[in-house]
Amino acid sequence: MEQNKERKVSKKYAKRQFSLVGLFLILYTLFVLIVPYFLDYYLRTIESSILDDILLYNGIYFIIILFGTVIPFFLMRLFFKVPFRKLHRSVTATFVNLFVQTIVFFTVCLALTYVSNIIFSYVGLEGKLISSIGLSYSDENLNNALYVFMLLIVTPIIEEYAFRGVLLNVLGKYGKVFALYACAIIFALAHNNFSEIIPAFAMGVLLGKTALRYKSISPTIIIHILFNCFMYFLCVMPESITKYLAYGLVAIFMITLYLILSGHYERVRIQKLRSNKITNILFYSRATVIIAILLMITNAILNIVLK
Repeated sequence: MEQNKERKVSKKYAKRQFSLVGLFLILYTLFVLIVPYFLDYYLRTIESSILDDILLYNGIYFIIILFGTVIPFFLMRLFFKVPFRKLHRSVTATFVNLFVQTIVFFTVCLALTYVSNIIFSYVGLEGKLISSIGLSYSDENLNNALYVFMLLIVTPIIEEYAFRGVLLNVLGKYGKVFALYACAIIFALAHNNFSEIIPAFAMGVLLGKTALRYKSISPTIIIHILFNCFMYFLCVMPESITKYLAYGLVAIFMITLYLILSGHYERVRIQKLRSNKITNILFYSRATVIIAILLMITNAILNIVLK
């Protein structure tokens, strides 16, 4: 069991720290979610030639996402004095251990994606698959080499650095359970698609537990990359073998069930603190945190209304 130690700080100090976290989240949200949306809207309004050059368009888009994610969280890490060694430590996990966790992770998220799509389909908000933050699965993008490279390699690295690395460590000082679910909530909302909130939240929790277990984001990066590769394979699978997809998914579900029941998949349990309730109230009542969350929700609404 992951052990937690009570960190006693004054409410005034915690409020100030959480408010600063909210400011960095606002900066991240503006650059990664809001700016790309309005840039795309502007380019379409003026009928820019950039839209016809997929490589240039994706290049600009990914530069914004890359630096819009790395810079705010890098500044957050420096401000809260989180040493890099706390993010990236050598771990003893074998590839088999990570592969087992990936299979379970993939099964849970895929099942929740299916359920979420059914729920949101009744209001016309269903999605295709879990997408990386700011990205979308379309045939045009999946055939673009730059997009695929960002999807499979770059995006998992920067997302794990930001959420399971910096944010989890910063908030973890006030309780691991609080930090785990707070990071998962922010991660889910940042996916700017209501149908992806449920599976993305599960992704955040499972990856967060892995990061806490190994005290490193190295395993979560590997799992995230493998997961994105699985999802990409499902998207580009030749039609000739899609008829066998259902059998393959059933097999994966059965394997996952076996791994869990046989004990090959080790669940991570985290001790709760008595102060978790108060900490949650302090965090989610900060004006800057509220603004960051509202910006994420607003962006998701804009994607529905103006898509």
